[in-house]
Amino acid sequence: MEHPADIDRPFFAYGVFKPGQLAFFQLRGLISKVTDPVQVTGKLLLRDGLPIIDPAGYGHVKGALVTFLPERAAEAYNRISAMEPDRHYRWREARVDGEPANALFGRFPRKGSVPCENDEWNGWSDPLFTAALDVVEETLSSNVLQWDLKSLFKLQMAYLLLWSAIERYVSLRYHLGDKVMEKVSQLACEPAFVAGLSHHVEERRHVYRADRPDQMVTLDPQSPKKALAYYYQVRSNITHRGKAAERDNERVRMSLTELLPIFRDVLKASMQPTRKKPHAADAGR
Repeated sequence: MEHPADIDRPFFAYGVFKPGQLAFFQLRGLISKVTDPVQVTGKLLLRDGLPIIDPAGYGHVKGALVTFLPERAAEAYNRISAMEPDRHYRWREARVDGEPANALFGRFPRKGSVPCENDEWNGWSDPLFTAALDVVEETLSSNVLQWDLKSLFKLQMAYLLLWSAIERYVSLRYHLGDKVMEKVSQLACEPAFVAGLSHHVEERRHVYRADRPDQMVTLDPQSPKKALAYYYQVRSNITHRGKAAERDNERVRMSLTELLPIFRDVLKASMQPTRKKPHAADAGR
């Protein structure tokens, strides 16, 4: 997506770039001022779990007005445009307290969308970050000592659900497009993921690829990239074969036991800095 024509205007943020949301960290050092809360005229809708504005809809959408440092505005808008998929959004002028601002409005907003229950979107309330993780934990707890096929299939389902939550997280944090592995790889760079490996993983082990059985992937708690590749390979093997064997049961169970608390740590760490609203005096630091 191209950046808006007038990058000197402030940005009306109501989605992932709003202060307190997952992608706000990408803009933090580029901001001179944040005015929050503000609102624009329109209807807040959801499409594929993403917030979009229907400018013809009745109501108001709450968000924040983000003013960038003049010398960093182009960089800020480039980051926003690189993050957002242009099949969902397009740049339009919004009026905030009578003044023009740049905002991302939905393309064909009424197609494939549903009304949002509120006039303000909060990505942290996504069911994949709340109820889904509880389901994963309950499934793991109830299948610890079981080794039959039903237990294996339940653990596999829980593991795939956990990865759905992880992929949702990296999408909202790094990129909303279709480049799955490019987004997932970013997780290995997060300090909470690195720390979680040291805390929750006690041994090295390996798994062979289902599609290429001559290739081995190793879980190494000292190498976040290798560890992430291992956990993702376990996921891929489930979708490729779903092999029912005792060693597969133990492998999936151990991966769940480690990756679930690691991901919870990542979520918790990500929430802390993004919930703090930047002050104008601190924005350029």
